[in-house]
Amino acid sequence: MKKLFYFIIILIFGACSVTTEEKATATSSTTIPDYETTTLSGKMVGVAWTFDTGNVVVPTSGSTYWYNMTSDNLSNACSPIYTGTSSIPVILFTRSEAPSVGETELGSGNTVTFYDGRISYGIWTGKIKIDTVTTTAVTGKMYAKGSDSDNEINGTFTLSRCCSGSLCS
Repeated sequence: MKKLFYFIIILIFGACSVTTEEKATATSSTTIPDYETTTLSGKMVGVAWTFDTGNVVVPTSGSTYWYNMTSDNLSNACSPIYTGTSSIPVILFTRSEAPSVGETELGSGNTVTFYDGRISYGIWTGKIKIDTVTTTAVTGKMYAKGSDSDNEINGTFTLSRCCSGSLCS
């Protein structure tokens, strides 16, 4: 009888420690890191990527604001189309409101798209913080991570505000 009692006690302690360990693992895997203080960079679709040029397109009609980012050095940040390729993927996201100072966590209804010219990769984990908004620019920070280490970026950015194909004034 004593052996059965000790056996049950060992099972109870073993079950409790397994449950506690599983909870700690689940919590730590969903933690979003702090923003890097360097230029937005990382990997997109397995390609090393560093932000160079970007814009926020102010709508002429409707209410969708398009945010576009590329590692390509474009002479005109207000170019109408940012085309992603396998060697130069782009970041795209939209908002129905004008850019404003504040932070948005990614998730349902708030996603970022990594686009490599062929496939759109929806990114649900991360956050975007807008620090300043002026007539001509939007500055901020972003952390975005896909389901693996081939899709993860972190850092700061400055986007041109574009109205009808040119810098807003």
